[in-house]
Amino acid sequence: MVKNPRIPRKKGQRAGSKKHSDLYTDENPKGTIKGLKFATVKDAASSVSKIKRSGRSHAHKTQAAIAMEQRAREMGKAGAAGVYRKFINQQKKITKQRRKWCITKKLLKK
Repeated sequence: MVKNPRIPRKKGQRAGSKKHSDLYTDENPKGTIKGLKFATVKDAASSVSKIKRSGRSHAHKTQAAIAMEQRAREMGKAGAAGVYRKFINQQKKITKQRRKWCITKKLLKK
């Protein structure tokens, strides 16, 4: 019996689209941070630690945490989702500081 491949896209969506609706399908496994979990608060905390030291870009780390938070919320793991949300909020502060620094730098160049 041949099993049909899972299609992680919405109806009418083109292949390779940036937007998809499946939380558990990895369409581009090249940049995946392996070993992230959300079963318990301890798992989530260890996963956040892995994300922090992954060596990926700031945006990549944020996206990984957002995906994990969404997965945890979907499965009813509010504690684990809270751990990810805390990290996401830290990332937002860093993003805000970087944007402020870039704007200041541009104004000084003028």
